Amino acid sequence: MNTCFKNVTLFTLVLISLISCSKEETTESAPADASIAKYLFDATKDEVDQQLNLQGSLNGFTDNHESGPRGGCATITITPQGISFPKTVTIVFPQNCTTFAGASIEGTVVITISGKIREIGTVATFSLADFHYKNYKLTGNYAITFLGNFSHSTSITNGEIVTPLNEVITYEATNTSTHTEGTSTTFKTNPLTFLQDDVYSVSSVSTGINSKGNAYTLNTTSPLIYKVACQWLTAGIISITEDSKPKITATLDYGQGTCDNKAILKVNNISTEIQLP
Repeated sequence: MNTCFKNVTLFTLVLISLISCSKEETTESAPADASIAKYLFDATKDEVDQQLNLQGSLNGFTDNHESGPRGGCATITITPQGISFPKTVTIVFPQNCTTFAGASIEGTVVITISGKIREIGTVATFSLADFHYKNYKLTGNYAITFLGNFSHSTSITNGEIVTPLNEVITYEATNTSTHTEGTSTTFKTNPLTFLQDDVYSVSSVSTGINSKGNAYTLNTTSPLIYKVACQWLTAGIISITEDSKPKITATLDYGQGTCDNKAILKVNNISTEIQLP
């Protein structure tokens, strides 16, 4: 047997076995590292985005009374009051806080927003520091630009994750999200429940360094489907490459719409089901 081929096959089998282990062990491979990084940074952005959507003054209403936070535990402070912009929005997720979909979240996010939510050209920027999502520590900078037609773009720079095993993954990304379902329910018509039927289609390009020190690239080959009421992506496919020896090429398929943490990882034509955090 060709030695190079044998090494690739052995590496692939080891990779699959490592990815099939517990959540804490999934950072043993580039495909797992890349998918975990994308999931954590996107989920954090989505939670912040939806918290902003709940605030009446950010939607252009003069009533300063804000509806309750989605997770029931975050506190939000907005200055200045009223409908003048720019604003500073401080969201505090205390210990034992959860998102609307039930994921653990902790930390403070200070956001600068230039105009109304969904207004073309509005930019919201924030940074993460000593921030935790599902026991992973996240740092990084976000810039969200509202494009109109229910779309927005997100740039993530200087992203870094410290895993529960104290491994480090870096992350940078450019995402474009389109609001595809739930646009007819609004803060004005359904102030407490208007977010729960929202669905987004996301395209993304991401890069970073995995926990083994190898560069990776991640691209969507089929748009990723995010439902606000679900913690995880429910559909879509991403391709992942690792600049290693031998080079690894993988795909991750999030399924056909079911709300669960399962995905199918395919590496060198070998497929296995994995569980995301």
